[in-house]
Amino acid sequence: MKTAYGTLLSAFCAIAFAGMAEAFAAGEGDSAAAKKTPGVDREFLGKLLSIESVTADIAKVNEAVEFVKGHLEARGVACSVEADAKGRKALYASTKPGKVQDYLMVVHLDVVPGEPGQFNPRFEAGKVVARGAYDCKGNAAVAAKILEDLNGCASLGVVFAGDEETGGRATKMMVERGYAAKKLVLVFDSGSYGAYYAQKGNFYVRARAKGKGGHSSTPWNCDNPIERLCEGCARVKAAWPEPTADRWCDVISPTMVSGGDARNRIPDEVDVWYNLRYIDEGAPDRLCRVLEEKGGFEVVEKYSTGGPMVTDRDAPEIGRFIEARRAKWPDRKPELGRLVAMTDARHYANCGVPVLISGALGDSPHAADEWGDLANMDENVEMLEKYFGGQQR
Repeated sequence: MKTAYGTLLSAFCAIAFAGMAEAFAAGEGDSAAAKKTPGVDREFLGKLLSIESVTADIAKVNEAVEFVKGHLEARGVACSVEADAKGRKALYASTKPGKVQDYLMVVHLDVVPGEPGQFNPRFEAGKVVARGAYDCKGNAAVAAKILEDLNGCASLGVVFAGDEETGGRATKMMVERGYAAKKLVLVFDSGSYGAYYAQKGNFYVRARAKGKGGHSSTPWNCDNPIERLCEGCARVKAAWPEPTADRWCDVISPTMVSGGDARNRIPDEVDVWYNLRYIDEGAPDRLCRVLEEKGGFEVVEKYSTGGPMVTDRDAPEIGRFIEARRAKWPDRKPELGRLVAMTDARHYANCGVPVLISGALGDSPHAADEWGDLANMDENVEMLEKYFGGQQR
């Protein structure tokens, strides 16, 4: 009788404890099941945003890479790290083994400089306010969540790069080392309901105005190069075509001026930097000629961080992607567009598959009040999991 009673009691307790565990997992407890949400991991995002991974600080960028790696490996996602000659790291994570998956996402973990307070993220009114919340750690959190959810049941790789803000050499390194896609590359770095199939090239040139310096109290004895620079810039502006209505054209901007070493001395020379965003491959040479012939400058330095990227907007995979976004946001009517700024998509321009640029919404990138839209991050997780996984999740 005691044996039968004991067996019955044990069975009852097992059922009761199982029920309690299930209720705890479904409630607000601290178990892994309780923390699993359909959207981005807020705790993970907050910790990632708190890392001051300014591009120039390789140690901090590497700290962000290792943090993401640890987070994903703890959830069973395969990860590998590559490093360049200076020790700057980039992370690759994938739902299945191999450098080449059907789909590849590219995000970056570096940010532009910010004030210390900007690295203390604030979650408020559906937003997260912090340096990098929009560009691009919110997007990195979306990618990390998708990897976790689709691990083992989709073919997706993600490159987490570390120097997009200064040219994307880390992403270029990953391309050269064979990290690629069979169907589509998605650079997740520019908020949009739709996507961009093209972006401009980026070129810098430093031009010098020369004169004759001397004491500022006797300007008649000098040939002031600052005045030459101002006049030259005006002539360059007049000689360069005005932007078209759709802005899809070659655009120049003077961005930096340097020269002089004393408040009471006219310098012998001053420099001006121009930034060219272009679609015409001949535009960099044309700008240099205009600076010399119209501006009267000497070109002393020039370099490019990448040419234009234009992919086949009629590729079937691009059509499928846009249809997936329209299904998610029918009222927003997602469309294909062209991006006047630049992303790491340039490094995949010749990868042999379509390349798209998109991202979660937010505003004020690089500004003191930069923020990311948490609800839209969650929506992107859902939409992209359906697209990459090919089924409802």
